[in-house]
Amino acid sequence: MSIFFRNGPVLLLLTLFFTAFGCASSPQLFERELAREAVRDADRAGAATMAVEEYRAAQLTLDKGETLLDKGDIKEARATLDTAITQAHQAEVTAYIRSLNLAENKIHQLEIQKKALLKAWRAAIADQAAVIDFTKEEESQPETKPTSYTVTNGENLFVIASRTRVYGDPLLWPLIYKANRDQIKDPQQIYPGQRLSIPRDVSDLEMEQARNTARESTIFTPATPKTKTN
Repeated sequence: MSIFFRNGPVLLLLTLFFTAFGCASSPQLFERELAREAVRDADRAGAATMAVEEYRAAQLTLDKGETLLDKGDIKEARATLDTAITQAHQAEVTAYIRSLNLAENKIHQLEIQKKALLKAWRAAIADQAAVIDFTKEEESQPETKPTSYTVTNGENLFVIASRTRVYGDPLLWPLIYKANRDQIKDPQQIYPGQRLSIPRDVSDLEMEQARNTARESTIFTPATPKTKTN
């Protein structure tokens, strides 16, 4: 009994202290930490750059809640900290969604670039036999007659028709012009990179008519520019 009475006031004070701490301090610290952790999660998700407005709102609400907590306004502080948690979660989700959209757009752009590179590569392979120098060595080799030709810098229809693997006859340039009227308005205006159709099913009569047209034309003379470049 003497021990109980001697220690009774101490036990009573300790009980009151822990009761007060448990009812006020622990929940306050717990809610504050929850809000802080939510904002940190949003930051780790990239919200600081991907969801700037949402992330900033969560930070400001967290600061407000901590200020209210420090002033002892527990009820208002808790409500404010709950709002900060919600805003931080929204910022985190928004950041993830926007990051995903950016990644999808990047993948889409890479797919487009891939298709363009494949198309250019296939065109280069197809044109490799057509873009050649006009030499005796090449004339002696077996010829593969292309059905299309990509214009290179310094060429005109006269030069292209003279290529061994095209027609080997510059006077047949009207055949190329006629077959590509959809993209050639003026025989003298062709551009590097243009892909021209080369007619193959041409009769002897059509070839002779093309030669007559070329002979009567004064379009291609030594003074005429070969191509119009950009």
